[in-house]
Amino acid sequence: MKIRNPFLVAILILIGSPLVAQHYTFKKVKEIRVESLAPVGIRDYDPKRDIFVGFIDKRSEGIELAIFDANGKILASQKREGEGPKDYRSSALTMGFSPDGNIWVQTSIELLKYDLDFNLINRVKFEPKNTTVVYTGPWSKFVPLTKGSQVSFITTASNMGINTGRHWVPSKINLVEYYDAASKSIQSEVLLSSRKVYQGIENEEFPAVAIPIFTLDDRNGDFYFTTSIDNEITVYNPINWNVIQRIPVKHEFFRALDDIPLRESNLAFSNRTPLYSMNYMILKFNSDLGALIYVKEISEAANELKKSEEKPYRFIDPDFHRIILFKNGVQIPGELTIPSGLIQMSLPNNRVLVKVVNQEEELDYYPFEIWEIVEK
Repeated sequence: MKIRNPFLVAILILIGSPLVAQHYTFKKVKEIRVESLAPVGIRDYDPKRDIFVGFIDKRSEGIELAIFDANGKILASQKREGEGPKDYRSSALTMGFSPDGNIWVQTSIELLKYDLDFNLINRVKFEPKNTTVVYTGPWSKFVPLTKGSQVSFITTASNMGINTGRHWVPSKINLVEYYDAASKSIQSEVLLSSRKVYQGIENEEFPAVAIPIFTLDDRNGDFYFTTSIDNEITVYNPINWNVIQRIPVKHEFFRALDDIPLRESNLAFSNRTPLYSMNYMILKFNSDLGALIYVKEISEAANELKKSEEKPYRFIDPDFHRIILFKNGVQIPGELTIPSGLIQMSLPNNRVLVKVVNQEEELDYYPFEIWEIVEK
């Protein structure tokens, strides 16, 4: 049958093309310069005071916790890892602003609260099931599960592997560890074998590490969770860990998920380095939008070429980062990219903070950008 109506042909092309159906794009709205020769990380934002909190990695001199204004000016910085009465004893995993305007810093063994001059207010010690060492600054944003003076919180960091020993058996691995303020003890939830992609291999040793990836909806406290090899974002109530919603995900590039349950034959490695696609970050905005960022897979030949040409590893190469948007828990067709850098976190008004990746020249400052999701 021939279709003679050109308008109908156009409609059919639109329906069949996911990239055309994408109704959103990213628009750069601001540039930020942090005047520092040492590497800088930003982990949280306070919209009321328009300030950021993060760190400056001064290498042999240690990690300095820092506060930056909206333009990147360093307002305060202080080294707080050490043996002093105001210091934390092991490396910081997460950090962020508390509801009362102070700063949380969480390690593998304690949670500390500092004021904006990094004077210690109080600390909570706990005994973890696993400990983690970070050789740079705090890995991600602090995730509280409750509010008030006695706070429950996730004790691990998003997008960081957990130490489970040599054997990775889905039926024996809980992916979320948290401190329960009521019982003052460490609890664990979200069994790996409860994830749909791992069902069918519950009691088998699995060759790849499923890294937990999560964030919190600041509006209602819902906990958004997935793993590095997964085709679902699950929304939990972190009070009783009941499932609120399951959000299916369809990636354009993720051959490891072509067969469920997962098969070892779909997981490509170069020596022990994974080459398959991996989920990387969940973002939740203060609207009906959310996002999943994943790192696109690479062939062994392309990976060897990147190494021989001394090009960036794909996890720090913006060309390999793909962004999937969701509206009211439903995936929007098409995938987006930000060519200038890597998304660090979500900001109010459907915006994201981007760390610029400069591959050609060395700068005497660290550049960041703010991009906004806008309708086409």
